[in-house]
Amino acid sequence: MDKPPSQSADVTRPLCVDLDGTLVATDTLWESLLVLLKTAPHRMLALIFVLFGGRPRLKRYLSTHAPIDPAALPYREEVLELARNARQAGRPVLLVTASDQATAAAVAAHVDVFNEAVGSDGQQNLKGERKAELLSTRFGRGGFQYIGDAAADVPVWKAAGEAIIVAPSSRTRRSAEQAVSKVRVVSERPNKWMAALKELRPHQWAKNLLLFVPLYFAHEYDDWALVFNAVMAFFAFSFCASSIYILNDLIDLPADRRHRTKRERPLASGALAIPEGIVLMAASFALSLFLATKFVNPEFVWVIFGYIALTTFYTFYLKQRLIVDVLALALLFTYRVMAGSVAVQVELSFWLLAFSIFFFTSLAFVKRYSELIQLRHNNEQVLRGRNYVLADIPVVTSIGPASGLLAVLVFALYINSPSILTYYSTPQALWGICLILMYWVIRIWFLAARGEMHDDPVLFAVRDKMSLASGVLTLACLLAAQL
Repeated sequence: MDKPPSQSADVTRPLCVDLDGTLVATDTLWESLLVLLKTAPHRMLALIFVLFGGRPRLKRYLSTHAPIDPAALPYREEVLELARNARQAGRPVLLVTASDQATAAAVAAHVDVFNEAVGSDGQQNLKGERKAELLSTRFGRGGFQYIGDAAADVPVWKAAGEAIIVAPSSRTRRSAEQAVSKVRVVSERPNKWMAALKELRPHQWAKNLLLFVPLYFAHEYDDWALVFNAVMAFFAFSFCASSIYILNDLIDLPADRRHRTKRERPLASGALAIPEGIVLMAASFALSLFLATKFVNPEFVWVIFGYIALTTFYTFYLKQRLIVDVLALALLFTYRVMAGSVAVQVELSFWLLAFSIFFFTSLAFVKRYSELIQLRHNNEQVLRGRNYVLADIPVVTSIGPASGLLAVLVFALYINSPSILTYYSTPQALWGICLILMYWVIRIWFLAARGEMHDDPVLFAVRDKMSLASGVLTLACLLAAQL
C-alpha cells in the first residue's frame, strides 16, 4: 500500500490542475457548443455524426471549428492563486484536463502560470482513470497534488493520496472523503436554487405590468374574470420572458463576462452551469405555455410564440443592427401592451399604441446611451456586441429625449380627444400626468448623462425613489380624473 505523502513533500511535488469546473467555473465543451451555435449553426448537424466517433473526437472538432476565447472564461481566482504560489515556490504546475489539447494550450498560454498543458488528443478522453494513470506514470503514486471538482476526479485523488476540491457537490465531497483520508476544500459550491432564481430575473417582470395597461384604459378593471385572465397572462408572459433572458445570457456569455455588471449573472459567473441553464430555460418556457393554455385563451398562446420569435430574431440578428436594435427593443415593450389587449380581449386604442411606441423608443435609446457613457469611462471606442461607437453619442442624445417628449405630446392630445369625457369626469386632472412624464423623461436623461443610471432604465425605475414617487403621483392623477 502506498504511503500518504508527507507535508514536507508538498513543496516539491508537481501541482496538477483540472480545467473544467476547477480552473474555470464552466465547461469548455459547452462553451464551444454555444460558440458553434452562434457563429456556425450550419455545422450543428455534423455534430451528430462526429459524436459517433466518441467524445474526444467531438472535442477535437469543436476546438477546430468553434475555438473558445480563453480571455472570456470565468476563472476561479482562488485556484489561480494556488497555481501562482506553487509556481513561485519552484514547483512544476501542470494543467491536466479532459478538454482538447488545443483548448488546454490556449488557456495555459492566456493565464501564464503553467509549465505544461496536457489535454485529450482526439483519440482518448483524458478523464478519470486515464488521467490517474498518466499522472501516476509520470510522477508516481502520491508524487503529485491534484485540484479537481467532480466525482470523475476521485481516481486521480486516490492516485495522489489526497484531494484538493473546488466548489464540490455534497456527493463529490462524500466520494472524496471515502477515497482518501486527506481532503481540502478550496471553495464552497454556490447555492444552485438561488442562482436559478436570480437567472430567471424576477425583478425584470416589472416590465410585464404593461399587460395590465389595456385592461385599465378600457375601464374593465371591475370585471374579476378579466382581471384573473390578466394576472395569469402576466405570469405566463413573465416565465416566457425569463426563458428568453436565459437564452440571451447563453448566447452573450463572452460579452457579458466583460461587462461591469452582467459578469455577475449566474451563467456568466459560472454559479449556474450551461446545461443547468438550458434545463431552466426549457422549464420556464413550458410553464409559460401551460399557464397560457390553461388559464388565459388560445390566442394568447400565439402571442407567446410571437414573442419568442421576435426576441430570438432580435438576439441572433437585430441586436447588431444600428438603430434597428433600438426600434426592436421599443417594439418588444409595445408588444407587451398588445399582449395585454389579447389576454383580456379588449381593443387596443390608437392613443395607447402611439404613446407606447414613442415612450419605449426613448427608453431603448437611454439603454444604449448608458452603455456608451460607460464606454467613455473605460476609454474604449466601440460597444462590444452592438453597432455603436462613441461618436454616436450626440445623435443618441438628440433622438432619445425627443422621442420621450413626443410620447408626452401624444398623451396631451389624448386628453383633448372627444372620447375622453366618456371615461373621466374630471379630465383636467390628467394634465398632471403630462408634467410628471416630462419631469421623469428629462430627469432620466440627465442621470444617464452623469453615468448615474443603471443601463436598464426599467430596472432603474423600479429601484429609484423619485421614479416610484412619480408613479404614485400618476396613479393619484388618474384617480382624481375619475372623481
